[in-house]
Amino acid sequence: MIQKIIAIVFIFLLSLGVVSAAPGEGKNQTVQYEKGVVLNVGSLDNSMQKQYFMSQGELVTIKLTSGPESGKVVDSFNYVSGKSPFEIKVNPGDKIIVAVSHDLGKTTYHVSDFDRFDYVYVLLAIFIACLVVFGGIVGVKSVFVIAASTFIIFDVFIGQVLVSKISITMLTLLVSAVIAMLTQITISGWNPKSFAAIIGTVGGVAVAGALSMLSIKLMHLTGLDSEEAMMLKASMLSSIDFQGVLFAGMVLGALGAVMDVTISIASALYEVKTVRPNISMKELFITGMNVGRDIMGTMSNTLILAYAGSSLPLMLLIASQQQVSMLKILNLNMIVTEIARALTGSIGLICAIPLTAFITAFLLKEK
Repeated sequence: MIQKIIAIVFIFLLSLGVVSAAPGEGKNQTVQYEKGVVLNVGSLDNSMQKQYFMSQGELVTIKLTSGPESGKVVDSFNYVSGKSPFEIKVNPGDKIIVAVSHDLGKTTYHVSDFDRFDYVYVLLAIFIACLVVFGGIVGVKSVFVIAASTFIIFDVFIGQVLVSKISITMLTLLVSAVIAMLTQITISGWNPKSFAAIIGTVGGVAVAGALSMLSIKLMHLTGLDSEEAMMLKASMLSSIDFQGVLFAGMVLGALGAVMDVTISIASALYEVKTVRPNISMKELFITGMNVGRDIMGTMSNTLILAYAGSSLPLMLLIASQQQVSMLKILNLNMIVTEIARALTGSIGLICAIPLTAFITAFLLKEK
């Protein structure tokens, strides 16, 4: 069991790219990034101010902990004025990322950012431990499903989007179906309950996808609603269909919630059929709808809250611009995109409820 858990964790980390990505990756680059720890932070004297041409800042003593110079102690000037929230204020003991620059035969070291990912490992370990301890074998299966889904999205889906050989719309629907089948069958087994949940998930995602396509077309959404998308369009991947990427984000964002709803309904009806073998298809369907109505409000609210939470800075920005016309704000591309994203996913989730109830009742009627 322990070996299986370790293997699953490794697959999950590998799919995230954190196992294979070494700190000094990209040896041919002028600037390399290595890990380091701050040993001391001191102020600049007059000679140092002349050396660095700066009167505000601090002298940071760093011990490199990765790369060919691991163990070496170096000094770095870190500009700190106290006036910008983007400045990196370090203290002794902080783990940081060091930018190592090679220019004209001279090597310089600069504080690039904090080394935050070690704490991601801690959170990941706690997450997996909770799944395994409280979920048992189902928790282990859940870890595998998460790892496989992450691999499919990051390796298969992103890889195909980058080469631009397959329609993003078709690729998104295919990936969604594969993830739904893999998740439901792995967690619940090969039975009518899983089949009904898969069909309900595919149906709900198809509805969300159709509405997403209509929204993008009719609302003239560009897909350039974030800084990352605009940077890609301007400099790196201008040939990518960003409307397709927006469609994929809408569908994949709703996929998890739809799967949750469908398996909940299918599992409830499966247990009802086990307890009452003679129950009719109509009664099963009505029972499924009653269960679905209880789930509907909370899960729809879950999607809305999830999108609202991710857009909180945007909402604060809107609220602070009281002098700007609300008509202009409500028609901004980024605003309408977030609203459409939340509503299309919620509608797909709602439509998955009667579909799953009917399919489950149909598959269980002769069992």
